[in-house]
Amino acid sequence: MGSSIQDTTTSDMIYLLNKRFGIEGILEMVELQKEFQVFSADHSLRHTFGLLGITPCNPFERERWHKFLELLKTYPSDLANVNGHDRVVKAYKDNLEGELTFAVFIDIHLKEKDARVTVSERQPIIYSLQTYLVISIPVTPARKSRQEAAETARKRRATKSKK
Repeated sequence: MGSSIQDTTTSDMIYLLNKRFGIEGILEMVELQKEFQVFSADHSLRHTFGLLGITPCNPFERERWHKFLELLKTYPSDLANVNGHDRVVKAYKDNLEGELTFAVFIDIHLKEKDARVTVSERQPIIYSLQTYLVISIPVTPARKSRQEAAETARKRRATKSKK
């Protein structure tokens, strides 16, 4: 998300996730979890989301989506010693196997404000009183990422030219 995949792909993936794990789809996901353990330490998000059909249609964007999901392994989370990828897997697994299952809402927040993947229970939709399990992923806007990359490259070139 952010600089990893196109903005339209980001919104498509968020929509697909929120639809699949939303109010209408969550009970089916509980049954799939019981039967197949789709969310576990044995399965990456890439494989689980691929199995569930949550993947971009465009092959270039699909590869970028897969790289983003792997990149989550480098993100911190709101749990000590748990990376962002594993936190997302744990959140889905615990929710789908729990006594009280919430619909899941994927949200994003600015990485510069909080670099962690966070999980909470709240009402993320302003016109609904429904409580969701909210998984929030830190992102950097694509334009800002490009600017930061360009600045890093300029500094690297300047350092090389001084030598």
